[in-house]
Amino acid sequence: MANSKDFFLSVTQRVLSNWTALKMAVEHGMGSKERAEDFCPYITEVMFINDGLTANEIAAEIEDYMDTEFNTELQDESSIQVAEELLRFYNYCKEGDESTAMTEFEKLPPLQIWITARQTIKQVGNQSMAENNGDSSGSSTEEDEDMEVSEPGWTEVKTRRKR
Repeated sequence: MANSKDFFLSVTQRVLSNWTALKMAVEHGMGSKERAEDFCPYITEVMFINDGLTANEIAAEIEDYMDTEFNTELQDESSIQVAEELLRFYNYCKEGDESTAMTEFEKLPPLQIWITARQTIKQVGNQSMAENNGDSSGSSTEEDEDMEVSEPGWTEVKTRRKR
């Protein structure tokens, strides 16, 4: 797999965006949405730097992040389930098994948009992948001219209709 790290980041985003514990931590104000967004590249980097991690070691890293960044202590086995899912895809990437990886990727629940507020959606195969995009270059259309950035990560959309 030529871009296995990018592909694995999209897997991480899908898995974590569908993880109830993370979503609830954000919704209940235990940590910011930005911390949840940063969790995806963080865990991707941890797995690619530390080759040979076990599911238990990955789960421990996930639990540490949740404790540190979200002041949340997990009392269920969801961290090990998340770790096993990530490890499965990591192994596909490591082995270069692109066809199995893409087939299994399509079986994952769809990316939940709540985790991608600062990101744009990009196509990977037939599936979408979130990608950080700080570049605002490109052609401007009439619709773009009606949008105004009020805060980083937020775009205010104004109506064209005259009142």
